[in-house]
Amino acid sequence: MLSIKIICSIVIIGSSTILGFRAANRYVLRIREIRMLQMAFAQLESEITAYSTFLPEAVLRISTSVQGGVRDLFRDFAGRLQNKLGDSVTEAWQESLKACEKSLHITAEEIRILVSFGGVLGSGDKGSQQRYFKIVQNQLKNQEIKAENACSKYQNMYKSLGLLGGLAVAILLF
Repeated sequence: MLSIKIICSIVIIGSSTILGFRAANRYVLRIREIRMLQMAFAQLESEITAYSTFLPEAVLRISTSVQGGVRDLFRDFAGRLQNKLGDSVTEAWQESLKACEKSLHITAEEIRILVSFGGVLGSGDKGSQQRYFKIVQNQLKNQEIKAENACSKYQNMYKSLGLLGGLAVAILLF
């Protein structure tokens, strides 16, 4: 009987610790995805403004250089542009964001930044496109700083809460 209690306690503590580490990892993944978005937009800017690459081809190239949810976003967007799904570039971008929102680890504020960028993507001349890219890069840089602050503030807390919460539950149950 005592061995069953010990095994159950270990399972409870292990499970809650894993949950704590997964919650803490979301902060790291958010920072990583913001950085990937910055890199992707820098590449997209150079593809469009320097090389005059068509948008669907440029977005498809970028999707091969990023990972995770950001790759899914750019692949979906490239597919929508190539298959002419949506009435405009803005609509295709917004639909791609909606489709890939669950696989991204970014917050609603970053989604809002991406939606507003999609509203100006493909409109205007090269100079205005460069300004739009600089604006989104600055906004994402600010979000990266906020994400790093939140990570340093909450990452250890979630890890500790997972372990200590599991210990508390195990003690209360037995």
